[in-house]
Amino acid sequence: MEESRFAQFTALISSASKSIQRLKIARMEQFHLSAAHTNCLCRLTARADGFTQTELSRAEGIDRAQVCRVLRELRALGYVCTDGQMGYKSRYRLTESGRLIAQQVQTIILDINRFVSSQIPKADIDAFYRTFQTIADNLNEAVRLYGAPPESHTSEECMP
Repeated sequence: MEESRFAQFTALISSASKSIQRLKIARMEQFHLSAAHTNCLCRLTARADGFTQTELSRAEGIDRAQVCRVLRELRALGYVCTDGQMGYKSRYRLTESGRLIAQQVQTIILDINRFVSSQIPKADIDAFYRTFQTIADNLNEAVRLYGAPPESHTSEECMP
């Protein structure tokens, strides 16, 4: 039973992730945004004072090099600006153009979200997100506890 749950869980997560990526690609093409652009753009709407590259990297769970590239591209599109500091300490905020694009993107996301969850009672959705957060937290803890590779044995240790 537990093995089948693991297989079902990983298959469902993979399928959902692929569908989300396809939706992002299809719907964000009109804005010339990738999935990473979309995530960072939406995250930037959350804080008027902006994010540093490090803060955005942590919030999005992507490495700083990718965040740096995405922010550079969003800046070239005129969607973000900086506070003038250099490097990872610079704070990135949405420009007026970026806010307008972010509003359009969030409208698309809300429409899709409403469609996806329209047949699910709110209480079930709330329970799902609480449960899924616990699963994600527990998986992160499992990585910490079980993620290290097993101790390697040298050939000398294996010999009688």
